[in-house]
Amino acid sequence: MIYYFTYFGTKVLSWLYFPYKALHTNNIPRRGGFILASNHISNLDPVVLGICSVRRLNFMAKKELFKGVLGFFLTNLGAYPVKRGESDFGAMKESLKRLKKGWPVLIFVEGSRRIGNEPSKAQPGAGFLAMKSGVPIVPVYVQGTDKVMAPGTKFFKRGRVYATFGEPFFVKDAPSYEEASQQILDKIYSLV
Repeated sequence: MIYYFTYFGTKVLSWLYFPYKALHTNNIPRRGGFILASNHISNLDPVVLGICSVRRLNFMAKKELFKGVLGFFLTNLGAYPVKRGESDFGAMKESLKRLKKGWPVLIFVEGSRRIGNEPSKAQPGAGFLAMKSGVPIVPVYVQGTDKVMAPGTKFFKRGRVYATFGEPFFVKDAPSYEEASQQILDKIYSLV
């Protein structure tokens, strides 16, 4: 119930502040687990991807957000906590559990938000999940969210946002989790 209330509330908010265009949503698997791998330029990214996706997404959010009312809403939206700045095996285990249940998991391959136009370094978490789960990866490139809600701000500035979904793929022949994550990040930026 809370999920649907929040989902439709964000749709209205989007109509008012950040009209969106989702391209190639037919690339999103209609059933089964998959990793939705995205770039990350704004706190608004998970909201936009949640309303652009044809499936309910699960995602990690920094542990500090899981307090009070916000934590309640995040949990009901499919979020689960991750410790930032360290390897959080608990969050990775939870991600694998959700993927095995056939749920989609959203992951930001660069870890935290990128500021500027250059891609950040790929973090090994996405590669780990891709290699351990064996599920397809759907790359998505988000743009415009950093103009609507710039890093460091808490308010919206009206603007258009876009999400371009790429074709599902599997990581092959990666010698390490870092290399697998880099392959995923390269696919994301090939959608520009």
